[in-house]
Amino acid sequence: WVGHWHQSISDEHMQRILQTEFGGMQEVLANLYAVTGKRQYLFMASRFEKRMFFDPLAARRDELKGIHANTHIPQVIGAARAYELTGEQRYRDITDYFWREVTGERAYCTGGTSNGEHWRTDPGKLASELGEYTEECCCAYNMLKLTRHVFGWTADPRVMDYYERTLFNHRLGTQDSQGLKSYFLPLGSGYWKYYNSPWDSFWCCTGTGAEEFSKFADTIYFHDERGVFVNLFIASELTWPEKGLKLRQETSFPEQEGTTLVVRSQRPVELTLRVRIPYWATRGGTVKLNGSALPVFSSPSSYLTLNRVWKDGDRVDLSLPMSLHVDPMPDDPTLQAMMYGPLVLAGQLGGQGLGKALTYPGYDTAPTGEPIPVPAIATASKNPAAWVEPALGNPLRFRTVGQQQNVNLVPLYRLSGERYAVYWKVSAKAV
Repeated sequence: WVGHWHQSISDEHMQRILQTEFGGMQEVLANLYAVTGKRQYLFMASRFEKRMFFDPLAARRDELKGIHANTHIPQVIGAARAYELTGEQRYRDITDYFWREVTGERAYCTGGTSNGEHWRTDPGKLASELGEYTEECCCAYNMLKLTRHVFGWTADPRVMDYYERTLFNHRLGTQDSQGLKSYFLPLGSGYWKYYNSPWDSFWCCTGTGAEEFSKFADTIYFHDERGVFVNLFIASELTWPEKGLKLRQETSFPEQEGTTLVVRSQRPVELTLRVRIPYWATRGGTVKLNGSALPVFSSPSSYLTLNRVWKDGDRVDLSLPMSLHVDPMPDDPTLQAMMYGPLVLAGQLGGQGLGKALTYPGYDTAPTGEPIPVPAIATASKNPAAWVEPALGNPLRFRTVGQQQNVNLVPLYRLSGERYAVYWKVSAKAV
C-alpha cells in the first residue's frame, strides 16, 4: 500500500506530510530491504527522510528546540539502520551528532529526555523543565534502541554507561504491580508516578512498555570475532552455540556491588572476555579468576579485558564498590540529584493527597493535584556523604542528616504510590 501511495506524492508534498508524527517508517522500510533485498524498499525509506530535521543534524547544528521528541528519535533510528545497510556516511553523521547532543545536552540525571513530549529549550537548559510531564517513557525506549546501534559501531563503554543509567533509572519502575505503564516520569519535586488505567487510558507508552519490558535482556551481552562484551550486570545466561559455550552471570545487582561470571564449555575455548567497568566505579574494585586475585583492573568507563583459554567451570568474580555522588543541573549547579553508583536516589515524601484519580488518570485527563513543598539542603561540604548517610543493614536505603527536615532516600525505580523529590536545591546557608 505504501509503495503505491507514495508514487503519486511529489517530494515537496511529501515533506509537508512529514510535519506530522510518523515515527519509525524509515526503519521499517529499511528492514524490509534487509529481509528481501528489494531496493524499492530502500528508496521508499528515503522518502520518509524529513529534510528540515536531518539537514541541520548532518551539519552538526542542534535545532531541536520546539519539536516533538518521540516522533523524531525513531527517525534517527531509521538513519542508523540506513547507514548499516548502505554505508552512507551522512546517515552515520546524523546519528552520531544527534545521540551525543541528546545524551549530553538534553538528558536528565535519569537518562530520560523531553518535557511535555517536546524539547522546549536550548541545549543544556534543563533547570526550568522539571514538572509532572518530564521525560516521556517512549523517548527513553527509543533512545535505548538508538544506543544499541551506536554501541554496535563503536564498542564504546561510555555508550553503555548511558544505557545503564537510562535502563535502571527511567525504564525500571515505570510499571506498577498490575502491569500498568507510565506515560511520563515526573521529576518535579513533590510529584508522583502515575499510570494508565486498565480500561480508560492507553497511551503510546503503554504499548511501548509492553514491548520493552519483554526485551530487557537484549543488551546484556554483545560479541565480535574475538569474544564477548559483558555490558550490564543482570543475572542471566548467554548461550553461544558456535563456540560450544555458555556464560552464566550470577548477581543481585544493584543490591550486590559486583557480579560473578561462570563459564560452561564443552571444550576449552580461547576468547576475550570484556567486562564493562562503569563510570561510577571511582573507588576501584577487584577481580578474581577461580578465587585468585588478578593484578589487573581498568579505569572507569572502560572494559576489563581477559584473554585466555577458558575451561568449563572457570569463574570470574568482579567487585565494584559504589559511592554517593551528585549530578547537578548543567545550567544550575545548586540544583542537584543524588546518586549511588548508577542509581538515582529519590526522597520519600509520603502519599499525602494521592488517590486513584491522580495515580490512574483517564486518557486525556492530566493529574492536576498540586505538588507539596520540598525541603532544601543546607551544607558547607561538596561531598554528598556529609549530608546523606546509608541506613545500616538496609541496602540501598539512605537518609539525609543535619537538615531541618530530614528525609529517607531510596532508588527512584523502587518508588510507587507516593510523592518524591529527585532534584534538591543545595545551599551553603541554613534553610
